[in-house]
Amino acid sequence: MSIKSELTKLWNIATSPSYRAARAPYRAFRKEHGSQTPAQFPHVRQGDVVLDIGGYLGDWSADMTKRYGVVSHVFEPNPGFAAAMGERFGDYTDVHVHAYAVGSEDGALELSDQANASSALVNEGPTVKGMVRALGAVSADLALGDVAVIKMNIEGGEYDLLPAMIDSGFMQRVDRLVVQFHKYSSEDVARRDAIREGLSHTHVCEWAYPFVWEQWARKDA
Repeated sequence: MSIKSELTKLWNIATSPSYRAARAPYRAFRKEHGSQTPAQFPHVRQGDVVLDIGGYLGDWSADMTKRYGVVSHVFEPNPGFAAAMGERFGDYTDVHVHAYAVGSEDGALELSDQANASSALVNEGPTVKGMVRALGAVSADLALGDVAVIKMNIEGGEYDLLPAMIDSGFMQRVDRLVVQFHKYSSEDVARRDAIREGLSHTHVCEWAYPFVWEQWARKDA
């Protein structure tokens, strides 16, 4: 984070009640879970498959493979980040890096190049091009069966991918989902609510900090 953005955040905290209220779920999450992406899954066993959707630099996959001995498929459409993970995990047999996003259908992305906040929904600053592959083709190509955990942090792409996972029945094979929803407009509140309603048919919400992180468990897991 830049000095300017850090100073802006501190100013908003000091002067804006609405900003402080919006930050409350983040503060509550950090108090309960710490500042890192959730990676505590006691049900996971060695050899289980996990999906790291929005891998960035691969820290979550590295943590999960070290902690539980899982096999991780990492999806990252930003070519620079994907290349960096390719080098990082070049000698790993349990981390597989895929240089594309997963979505409801094949396509292309123009991503804002903003480190771990890179998004196809933000048009400011420099951009890079990425690729999207349809969920069904990805699942077939990788011969995905049961999935122990999906970690999803894709800067707004969740509003396309999660409905496809729900409608196709893919979520019925997923034991745990930990997802970060993103709020770029007021419409995203209703979009999140609709997805949560869809998830509730097969999963229960174990905890939620709105637009920070939330975790869902399959009802029969």
